[in-house]
Amino acid sequence: MTVEWQTTYKIGDAEVDTMQEKLFALTNAFLASDDLTVLRSTIVSLCKQARAQFELEEALMRRLDYPELAAHAAQHQTLLDRLIGRSMDVGKGYMNKPAIAALMRDWCERHVPEDDARLGQFLASRQTA
Repeated sequence: MTVEWQTTYKIGDAEVDTMQEKLFALTNAFLASDDLTVLRSTIVSLCKQARAQFELEEALMRRLDYPELAAHAAQHQTLLDRLIGRSMDVGKGYMNKPAIAALMRDWCERHVPEDDARLGQFLASRQTA
């Protein structure tokens, strides 16, 4: 099963939107593979991509004085902590693909369309004000 990027997930910031779409693509690459070498490199890429995207997104939220910044950033940190933990497991030779897949699916299917959508609505309201 893949996660589908939808244009409705765009928040209205081209750089964040591009990075978010790449996170979906990396998630799909992870979900599609059963090759341990590919899975190892993909989870490292997922960690790096998520960290870079979250830093960019949080900088945008700070510039906008986004009222949900603290809660949103905490969600980012939780995902990163869990993803890094799973990545460390992989480094020790233990691949829990179902747990990583569930984590990333939840992120793509819940956080993006719900929490990021609120950020997009806030951004749109600031651009029209």
